[in-house]
Amino acid sequence: MLSATRSAELPFILEEAGDNELLTNTHADAFAGLLDEPVQARLKVFGYILASDENRTDALISSSSKVPEPLYPLCLVLRYLILKEQHRLGESSRRFNWSLKQVYAAVAAGHLAYTIHEALKSDTALTSLPSSLSYPDPLTIEPTTRDIHLQTSIQLTLHSAYQLAQSLLLCPEPFSAPPSALVLGSLFHRISQSTDEATRDSISAASSALENVMLDWILHDTEQHLAIDVEALRKTKRERKKEEKKQQAAATEAEKKQRAAAAKQNASRSAFALLQLDNGDGEEEDSENEE
Repeated sequence: MLSATRSAELPFILEEAGDNELLTNTHADAFAGLLDEPVQARLKVFGYILASDENRTDALISSSSKVPEPLYPLCLVLRYLILKEQHRLGESSRRFNWSLKQVYAAVAAGHLAYTIHEALKSDTALTSLPSSLSYPDPLTIEPTTRDIHLQTSIQLTLHSAYQLAQSLLLCPEPFSAPPSALVLGSLFHRISQSTDEATRDSISAASSALENVMLDWILHDTEQHLAIDVEALRKTKRERKKEEKKQQAAATEAEKKQRAAAAKQNASRSAFALLQLDNGDGEEEDSENEE
């Protein structure tokens, strides 16, 4: 995990002799002192371990009025997974990284799961969810192997991140939602398998204001690493071919009309020439008769 974060700057200072011994007993006193630091300092350490440098973590924290703190782990984990896959796969295998639709599916599913968690927590007597919080029946979903792997990676990384948060005393506050309250598999798979168009504009229109803020933060410096949406690419190619055929048909039709007009004009000229020829023959006959 640390190999993916080397480009980030440590939000705390260690002795030079111990730089290669991060998270070991060598600096137990330093980390014990870290627990006495303000929450924001510990949040920066949490973000650093998840490959988020101080600027990116500050950007997330500064949006606290828009993104609830319990959703920080989901944002950080999704960004971390995209970067980790890009580092592991490289540019040559970019098509195997997360796609825009899959990132959106994870954000939308996580947001709904968190909303349900908060609703149940605020009303322990609640026996059924309102229609606004409904989600697909898991028994109606047939997830792909790829989506199962992605959903599993989210869950495992969230659990690891939650353990880290516990060690930094970030639980139960500000991270009041457990990992299980940040995932909703059936909704993730439903969105991921949908045939709806997946562009930033279409996703922005379908998302809530909070989901858009989360997506903007996650994709701020990772969008260029996302996999190309194969279905969207195929759709674009189909539309381009359809447009090319349409233009070709229009050109062919125009050429036919042009040829027909030319033929009609030639026919008119030929008829006029024949009339002139007939008139000439008639004049010659009249001249012969007069003689």
